Amino acid sequence: MLNEEVSHLSLNTTFGLDAPAAGFPLDASLDLSSLRPVAANAARVVIRAAVPVADAIALLAASLVTAVPAHIGLGFALLTLTGLLVSGKHDARIDLRLSRDVAPLAACVAIGLAGTLLLAPSTVAAHGLHLGAIALAALLIARFLTYVAIRVVRAHHLLMERTLIVGAGPLSTQLATSLGDHPEFGLQPIGFLHARRIVSGASMAVLGDYASLERVVRQFTVHRVIIGFGRGLDLVQMVRTCQALGVRTHLIARGGDLGIVPETRHVDDVMGISLLAVRPAALSRTNRMRIKRAMDVTAAFALLALSAPIFFMAAAAVRLSSPGPALFRQRRIGRGGKPFDLLKFRSMRVNSDSDTTWSVAHDQRITPIGKILRKTSIDELPQLFNVLRGDMSLIGPRPERPHFVEQFGAEVPHYQDRHRAPVGITGWAQVNKLRGDTSIAERVRLDNYYIEHWTPWLDLVIVLRTVGEIVRCL
Repeated sequence: MLNEEVSHLSLNTTFGLDAPAAGFPLDASLDLSSLRPVAANAARVVIRAAVPVADAIALLAASLVTAVPAHIGLGFALLTLTGLLVSGKHDARIDLRLSRDVAPLAACVAIGLAGTLLLAPSTVAAHGLHLGAIALAALLIARFLTYVAIRVVRAHHLLMERTLIVGAGPLSTQLATSLGDHPEFGLQPIGFLHARRIVSGASMAVLGDYASLERVVRQFTVHRVIIGFGRGLDLVQMVRTCQALGVRTHLIARGGDLGIVPETRHVDDVMGISLLAVRPAALSRTNRMRIKRAMDVTAAFALLALSAPIFFMAAAAVRLSSPGPALFRQRRIGRGGKPFDLLKFRSMRVNSDSDTTWSVAHDQRITPIGKILRKTSIDELPQLFNVLRGDMSLIGPRPERPHFVEQFGAEVPHYQDRHRAPVGITGWAQVNKLRGDTSIAERVRLDNYYIEHWTPWLDLVIVLRTVGEIVRCL
């Protein structure tokens, strides 16, 4: 029972929450039986599957009742359903309103018809308008019935998700009250996180301070977090912690009632309070990481084959230019803080302080051959082997030495967030002139931007800009 969990909660003494839990303003009407973890998991699975299943049935039914051949109708249904799945138009929102679905569904039906037209021009030209109209009507009817069913199930507290609200200000309190009064939204708030224990007008228990997020989410099996406003709240860190925990996250959008927040599928309306869904970081998604890894391996093999003559000439030049090995190995920190040995062509004279000495322009340790290798970026070629081994990616935040990771992690906000993704040979920061002795804070911002917004197109842009930088240096 949630009340028992709260009453036995051991709170941080620095937060000042050593008073009995009975002193907290608990919601006596909370339907605890509906908040079991198993029920919450079932809620997410059932609601996520309900809309795409209803869409598929509607499209198949539309194909069967029209005069088009079976294979044409099936092709249209598959193309339209694929469009709905890829675009995310099948996601069941908190606020289920059919009026918001009309335009997106019509667009996906049009795309399905266009694709089918390429496969069977004569058939679709004759029956396309009829097929599209019936398919759109079937989709709208299926969505309407599905939404009614979901609302009924939610309203009876059969499928509810435990929801934690961060920040116990007036707007957060209003939201908690609205969610409690309207169970059809499917979210049951269980408590707040706030900077202080006592919050005037709070409608629920304050379960901890902002630093307690991970502990509270795990202890109470929270599946949704809504982040409001509060003094001293680090919004970026809060969001990234939620992403790491795998909970669905929303922001209370200030100004949403003024029409500042756009009406998109990522925004839900809860009794006049706009909630902006936070999408997971691009490189935290398994499917995108697989795509990136496949691109890395393919490109690394190709680059190694093409650069083999340059590789062997560079190795020979390094060996002949100064005493020491051709390859330089250095401990670096990769994804998730895991250390690995980075490979480079040696561009400096052999020294013992490279792990703790920051390299700057006109460093006296750099050899004449090393200057050429660095200027042309040939010294980075051996890192293609790191890419094949899985230590690195072709593109990502540049890996740093453990000594400086510890130093920058203590000095620069969100520095450690760079390690959410594989490190790279080149990156978004590097093509924006942030190489060598440049601002670490700016690098961190650009590296984290890359992790949040990664696409294959962005990687291509970075590759082209990297090549451009190398050509300009020649």
